[in-house]
Amino acid sequence: MRTTLRRGLRVAAVALAAGSIVLSGCASPAEEQADVSGVAEEDRYGGTLNIGLSADPLGVDAAVVNQVWRHVARALSDSLVFLDPETQEIEPWLATDWTVSEDARTYSFTLRDDVTFNDGTALTGEVVKANLESLARPGIHTSARAIVEGISSITVPREDEVVVEFAEPNAAFLPSLSRAHAGIVSQASAEAPVEERQKSLDGSGPFRLVSYTDNQEIVLEAREDYDWAPDYYEHEGRAYLDGVTYKIIPEDSVRNGAVQSGDLDFIYWVDANYIPELEASGLTISYSAVNPATGTEWPVNTSSPLLQDVRVRQALQHGVDRASLAAISSNGVYLVPKGPLSEENPYFSDQSEYLAYDPELSADLLDEAGWDEIGSDGIRVNDAGERLSLRFPRDGAVEQIVQEQWKQIGVELVLDPPLAAEANEKLLSGEYDLAYWYHSSPDADVLRANYGVATGSNRAFIAEDDERGQELDALLQEQNTLLDHDARQAVVDEAARLLVEDAYTLPLETDVDVWAYSPDLQDIKSNGLDQLLYDAWLQGGE
Repeated sequence: MRTTLRRGLRVAAVALAAGSIVLSGCASPAEEQADVSGVAEEDRYGGTLNIGLSADPLGVDAAVVNQVWRHVARALSDSLVFLDPETQEIEPWLATDWTVSEDARTYSFTLRDDVTFNDGTALTGEVVKANLESLARPGIHTSARAIVEGISSITVPREDEVVVEFAEPNAAFLPSLSRAHAGIVSQASAEAPVEERQKSLDGSGPFRLVSYTDNQEIVLEAREDYDWAPDYYEHEGRAYLDGVTYKIIPEDSVRNGAVQSGDLDFIYWVDANYIPELEASGLTISYSAVNPATGTEWPVNTSSPLLQDVRVRQALQHGVDRASLAAISSNGVYLVPKGPLSEENPYFSDQSEYLAYDPELSADLLDEAGWDEIGSDGIRVNDAGERLSLRFPRDGAVEQIVQEQWKQIGVELVLDPPLAAEANEKLLSGEYDLAYWYHSSPDADVLRANYGVATGSNRAFIAEDDERGQELDALLQEQNTLLDHDARQAVVDEAARLLVEDAYTLPLETDVDVWAYSPDLQDIKSNGLDQLLYDAWLQGGE
């Protein structure tokens, strides 16, 4: 009941925001499943699912490649634990059970004894140890490396047991382990050079990698001996599909045409402008994949002389008309954020009062902060003759909309993207007044990872003498020490309030990953932004 209600509210919210997008005929995967419930299980096997990708993912290892967890990696590897997308509970997967010490420092896992990898080797505690150790190597993506930061030891008391100890409490470890970033691969794959894992990886997932052709396609086939899916799924044994082929088709119009003609069965990340056309051609449109982390947000560089005054930051926060932003940038598909955490995050709290659009309040705050003169170009000037002009490292639709909105309150936003080769260095150095960030972790600790000072990335550049910033950091560190959900929720709520009230971050949109697919495709599911293919099947098996 809870799941149905949540899903119904979500679709209703999207429909309300969608404006011109007609949602009649759109369906969630679960609704599609109900329409074909009479099809016998033995008739669901067979066929190859053809998926269109907008770009080459540059590899199949989610520990290294950004966003590959959306598709290929989740099909190739399993995790120790499973985060049920409906109950938000952590459930067994490769680990049958586990214990966590009261201080959240020691995690002991008991492993299944029937799991093998694609190379024929077995799952053991030593393999898990090698996997976790491999995530600390240079070249591993920051999202994966963050999962194992702070581990002080990994021991293997028995072949089917592994014990992980942290120097400091880490309440977020289990949800983090559920992600594709921490998918378990064979010992040989875990120990292989990072570069080799991109195109040759043996996991224990329901599919194995057959081939990877640069900028063309990635081919997977079902493992006949797979039989260790989480209880969340609706069948046991091998996947229904014989195989999956990812075809790389960068051009939107070509990719859309391919799914309309039947050359593709599924595309994701559909541009909202194309939804009416795709729906009219009889495709199923799904809005079920919602970012469970933070969505699109702009961390504010509080070390910038222009942004050290909290009143200026608050003026920017209240100078964003998020409803209009969503309506214009995504045709209303993206959701208006209500806080720094997505409504899909298990620790979400409604902080929308601090995000309310109020340009008059913004003007008052800027006046109070000393930006009380308007120059001939409409941009505010202070007593020293400085213009309130901020630099931002991107130039896209969202940036241009915010640029126009802030111009109305007398703030200039200069869109000045760096060269790709120097982007990360410039973002991390604080060269810009504001930055962008995106995360998909389904846990509240994503806030510490982004804004924590003692541990974390400190993307708001909080200084030692920033009293409120240090108060925020203390909350962010504390929440990761608490295993009790209610106690942790209370601390997260306070941190979330501080983050947006003092505008250390500007939440802009909550992403909805729109999927378009053939009505013959059934039971493709989402877990956050991950695609779950194990239960997916094609009517007719072709």
